Amino acid sequence: MFSRKPLLALLLCSVLAASCATTPATESRNMTLKVAFVSNSISFFPFYVAQQKAYFTSQGLTLDPAIPPVLGTGPKVADAIETGSIEVAGESTTDAFTISRVDAGIRMVGTFANDYLLDIVVSKRFEEQTHLSAASPLAEKVKALVGRKIGIASPNSAGDALVTYLLKQQGFSDQRDVTKVFLGSTSALTGLGALAQGRVDAISFAVPAGQVVQAKGIGDIFISPVRGDVPPMQGQLYGVVFAKQQVITSKPKAIQAFIRALAQAETWIHKNPNQARALLATYLKLDPNTTNTIWSATLPSMPMTPQISQQAFETADQFHVDAGLIALKLSYNDLVDADTMNNALKGLK
Repeated sequence: MFSRKPLLALLLCSVLAASCATTPATESRNMTLKVAFVSNSISFFPFYVAQQKAYFTSQGLTLDPAIPPVLGTGPKVADAIETGSIEVAGESTTDAFTISRVDAGIRMVGTFANDYLLDIVVSKRFEEQTHLSAASPLAEKVKALVGRKIGIASPNSAGDALVTYLLKQQGFSDQRDVTKVFLGSTSALTGLGALAQGRVDAISFAVPAGQVVQAKGIGDIFISPVRGDVPPMQGQLYGVVFAKQQVITSKPKAIQAFIRALAQAETWIHKNPNQARALLATYLKLDPNTTNTIWSATLPSMPMTPQISQQAFETADQFHVDAGLIALKLSYNDLVDADTMNNALKGLK
C-alpha cells in the first residue's frame, strides 16, 4: 500500500527550505543601510575616514546613497528616522536624547566624539564692547551674554543646550535673558555670515565654526568646553550613532558591520595622525593652518573605539539634567545597546 508519509515529509522539507532560503537580493537588502548626518562637523570625521579607507565595503556593507545626506538640523534627522527615510543617524547626544523621549525604541550603537565639540563664538565688536576675551573668568563671560542675540541652528539642538546650560549655571534664563536667533543650519558658513552681518552677537556652533570665524578675523572662540572652559562638561558623550530597535533587530549584520567599519576608522586616526590630519583638511575643506588648529584641539576627543562608556554617557546625562533639558536622568541600559557593540567588535583587530 502506498504511504503518504514520505511524500508529506518531502513536501514539508521543501516548504521549509524555500521559506528559509536567502536570495542574493534579500542578502543585499540586509547588508544595505540608509544613513544620514546632522552636519559635516568635526564630530563625524571618523565616518569620512571609514568611507575614504573603504572600511564599509570591506565589511560587506552598502550605504544607500553612497554619500549619506547632511540634513542640517536635529528635527530633520528625527523626522527622517521616524518616517523610515533613514535607518542610521549620526547626531549629537542632545538630539538622540530628545528623540528618545518620544520613541522608546531609539538605541545608541556607537560614538564619534567624547567631548562637547561646540563653542560659543563672539564677534570682534562684542569683545570690544565688553572688554572681555577667551581668558576672562567664565562667570563674567556668561554674564556678558545677557541681553545679547545668540545664533543657534534650531530649538533643542546641542547649540541650544549649551546656551541654556551656561546661563542656568550662572542664575540666568535662556528664555528671559537672551534672544535666541534660529539660523536653520549647522554650517560654519551660516554662523560666520550671521556674525559678519551683525545679525547676532554670538553663535553656539559646532567645531569648526569657531576656528573658521577666527581665521577670517570676524570673531573669537569665547567659551569652549573642549578647551576646558567648563570643567563639569569635559569627557561627556557628544557625537553618537543611533537607530531604531526594529532596524537593529531586522539588520543585525549590517549594523554590526557599520560599527566595525567605524572602529577601524577610529583606530586608524590614532595610529596614523599625520595622514589623518591631511585627510581632515580634505574633509573640512580648510587651509592647513586652520586645519592644524582644529586637529590639535579635537584629537584627544576622538574616541579610540565606538563603544560608549557608561561614564561618558552619565556625564552627558547630568549635563542635560542640569540644563533643564530633561527632568530625570536617562538610563544607560535603556538607551545604549552595549550587546550589539560588543558583538560587533569581537575579534576585530
